[in-house]
Formats: sequence, C-alpha cells, structure tokens
Amino acid sequence: MDGRFDELGLRAELVTAAETAGYDAPTALQRAAIPVLRRGGNAVLHASAGAGLVAAYGLALLDRLADGAPEADARPRALVLVPTPESASRTGASLARLAGAVAVQVAAAAPGWPRTAGTADIVVATPATALADVHAARLKLAGVQTLVLDGLAALFEFGAQEAIETLTTSIPRESQRVVATAEATADVESYIERHVRRALRIPAGRAEGPAEPERTIEYAVAPESAKLDTLAILLADREPTAETVVCCRNAERAAAVADALALRGFPAGTPGAGTPITVTPPAPAGGDAAPVISYDVPFDAETLAARHAGGGGIVLVSPRELPHLRTIAGRAGIGLVARTPERIPTPARDEIAAFRTRLRRALVEEDIGAQILVLEPLLGEFSAAEVAAAASALLRRRAPAPEPPAAPAGIAPPPPPFVRLFVGIGHRDGVRPGDLVGAITGEANVPGSDVGRIEIRDNFSIVEVASASAGRIIEALNGVTLKGRSLRVDYDRRPTTGGGGARAGERGRRRPTP
Repeated sequence: MDGRFDELGLRAELVTAAETAGYDAPTALQRAAIPVLRRGGNAVLHASAGAGLVAAYGLALLDRLADGAPEADARPRALVLVPTPESASRTGASLARLAGAVAVQVAAAAPGWPRTAGTADIVVATPATALADVHAARLKLAGVQTLVLDGLAALFEFGAQEAIETLTTSIPRESQRVVATAEATADVESYIERHVRRALRIPAGRAEGPAEPERTIEYAVAPESAKLDTLAILLADREPTAETVVCCRNAERAAAVADALALRGFPAGTPGAGTPITVTPPAPAGGDAAPVISYDVPFDAETLAARHAGGGGIVLVSPRELPHLRTIAGRAGIGLVARTPERIPTPARDEIAAFRTRLRRALVEEDIGAQILVLEPLLGEFSAAEVAAAASALLRRRAPAPEPPAAPAGIAPPPPPFVRLFVGIGHRDGVRPGDLVGAITGEANVPGSDVGRIEIRDNFSIVEVASASAGRIIEALNGVTLKGRSLRVDYDRRPTTGGGGARAGERGRRRPTP
C-alpha cells in the first residue's frame, strides 16, 4: 500500500473514519476504485473479501451521499445486495462504522437489525429479502441512486438471478451500477453486458489467466476468533530462538498480537524490541533470512509477492478471504499449499479414494466462494475439519444406490424403483403438481414417466421419482427459481406414512401407493 486517503478526493471526515477502521493507507483496489465511484461512474470490481472491498465502494458511496439529506420517501438512496443474511449484517456493520462520520444512515435487512431498514440512506440485504420488502411496501426503489451487487457470482450461485433482474429493472435507469465479483462467469458477464453499461473494470486486464506458479507458500484457514491460537501453534513448533516475522494489517493490530504472544511466553515484540519474533505492520519486501507469517492476508498481489519474495512462509486466512488469497496468489505466480496436520494411515478403499479424488478436483476447479459463505457461520462454532466431515457424511449418504442387476433374457425388467424427494415449496407458494412436473422434466431433462406421486403440503412438497434419475433431478433443481422461490431439493429423510397426494397426471407411470 502507498499514498493517502486524502489524495483520493474524500472529505476529511471519511479519511479519518478509514484510518480509524484500521487502514493505514488505501489498498490497491481502493486507490483505483474510489475516484471512479465518487464521480458516479459504473464499475466492475474483480475482487472479494480481503481486498478492502467494502471500504472501496463504501467510502465512495458515503462521499456522494453526504451532501444533503433527502425526504423520507426518497430513501433508500443506495441498495447493496449480498449473498446471505450473515454477510448482510456484517457488511451493514462495516458501512455503518464509516457512515457515522458523515451522518448517513445505514441499515441491514437481516437478523439483529431493526425492521425499519427501508427508511435508511443505505440498505444492505439479500436479493430475496429486498424483493419481499418491495412487495410488502417496506422498501421503495424510486430514490435509489446506486445499486451495488457485492459478490455477483455467489449471488447467482445461490439462485438469485430472477430476484436480481427484477430489482435491477425496478430502480431508476440512470442509477449508478457497481458489481463486485470474484469470478467472471458467463452469467456474470451477461448481466454486466445488459445492465452495467460503460463500466470500468478494476483491475484492468482481468481476462488474463493466472500466472504460472514460480514458488509456493503455505496457508492455514482460521476464522478471526481462532487466528491467535493458530499462530501460537505454528510458533510453538519452532525453536524458541528462531527468528520469525509476523506481519499484521496495521500497527495497532501488530501491537495487540505482540502483547498476546508475550503473555503466552513467546519472545515476541514490535520492531526494535530485539525479540526473535517480530510482529510488524505491513513489512518491507521479504526475502530475508527470517521466515514470514502473514497474520492478515495481503490486500493485493504485489504485497503478497514482495512479502514472500523468496517463497515459503505461511498466510493465515479466514474462510471468506480464501477466494481473495487464491486470486492474488494466481496473479503473483505463487502456488498455495494447505498447511494440514500429519495424515493418519487408513485402509485403502477404491470408493474412498475416488471420493477424495472428486473432492480434490472440486477444490481446484470449482468456484467455492459461494459455498464458503454458506459455511461461514458454522466455521465460527466448529473447526473446519468438523464441518468438512459433516459435509462429507451428507454427500456420501446422497450417493445414488447401485443399479440393480440386468433381468434375464426374455423377461421384462421390473419398473425402476422410486424414491421420495423433498422440495422446499408448497401450497402457500401457489405451486401445483404440473408446475413441479414441468420443472423436473425441463430442468433435469428426464421423461415424465420418471415422475410418480406428488404430495403438496403447506410449505413443502414430496415428489416420487425414479431412483436412477433422483441424483440428476436434485442437482438440476437446487437453486432453480419457481413461483419466486429458490428451490431446495433433497432426498426425503422422513418415514413414509402413505396417504393421498396428487398424481403427476396420466403422463406419469402409475404405481401403487407405498
């Protein structure tokens, strides 16, 4: 980082607020984005948590809104859409800390916030919550001057396309549009092309692929509440007199970490203390004899490359910052290696080996940013290993049953066995059997004969489908929007009780009630 916030044109109150929030200087993203966004220009920020993203669009947005207060019916003046209620609460709190300096009201439509979000200057919400509030007349969009989509790829991953399209077309056409995304997927690019005209992309040249790794560093995933413990474990494995540099985000944080380590008996101090473990704010270029542990993820690729110039070292990263670390490591030509405990030998089994191969491929190839947002609340309660083990148990339980053996020649095979699926939509949503059949056959590309009995309850439905198609149907329908609801589909785990239900019409296979 270099430069100062006052060089970006921000008013003095916001410069002070940024420094109070812990920014010693603007991040690379903030230096590039704030001048553009202050002028009201559209922008696409290729970044995620860890790059100073919320402050990048938040400071610019607050600077624009600080001049004059509108009438109550002209609020909100800005709408920020985020993937989950947890991220809405966290983003709202971050913006509110900055907004206090300029008397701009910020609210989140999330648990733990008053139910008066629609009267604030800036409203942070998930697309589904925002759309529901619009329909209930709790949120008016006529006065929205800026629309921010924070994590657009993750929003689409959660099936929010329809709600986002409706909200986007409901705000004034002249409103500023800001998209922040870690992944430039086809859906993201389509949205940008249709709704974010003449947008400046920051950083430029994002279309280029990641650089070929020239060196590697380790990383350890730890939520903020467990970072100090993780650091202490890493330091305890070293010789007591081994020189180590622990690099923190700012001087205040470095002093707090040094004091906490000293209380535990580690020979740690801030620069100049003459201790083997030096805890420092953003350090100069690495490459010295002393290994570097980044207590906070660097804001940009240049800082990461300079700090770990010689390769090696460790970065502590919170779950939601992992996509950011992968992005800047790719740009810096640095390979990442997870710091994991020593493996315990287990019996070799083809099934387990294949499952691990699938997981390994998903870690490398899939966009896991959205899934990290889903798991983030759990990572504050349980260790990452426990959460991964629970997810693994659920995945393996959902694996399709082996296909039955082929029938002997000359004997017609029995009809395929049916299984029951839980679909999170019901009478209250206005869904009918034909709607479910159409969604299943259209999205999963299976014949209508694979759909059996359908029972529609108040808040959910039970659909019997051919077991051979069940896995494909679950994968195809999860996240699809039907009757304004994002579907959640899984195997029905409840005991079968029989009873009536609407059949999928005569087009489906008739079969006796189980």
